[in-house]
Amino acid sequence: MLVALTSWGQEEDRRRTRDSGFDHHLTKPVDVDQLLDMLARIPVAR
Repeated sequence: MLVALTSWGQEEDRRRTRDSGFDHHLTKPVDVDQLLDMLARIPVAR
C-alpha cells in the first residue's frame, strides 16, 4: 500500500497521486484516526 502524504489536497492533486500509482492520498496535517484506520486494513504477512 502506497500512501501519498502532502499539503496539496485539490482533486487534481489527488488524481495525480492515483495516476502515479499511489493507493491513498492524505493531506497534512494528518487526521491520525484516518491514518490508523488505513494502516489497520493492511494485511499481515505470515
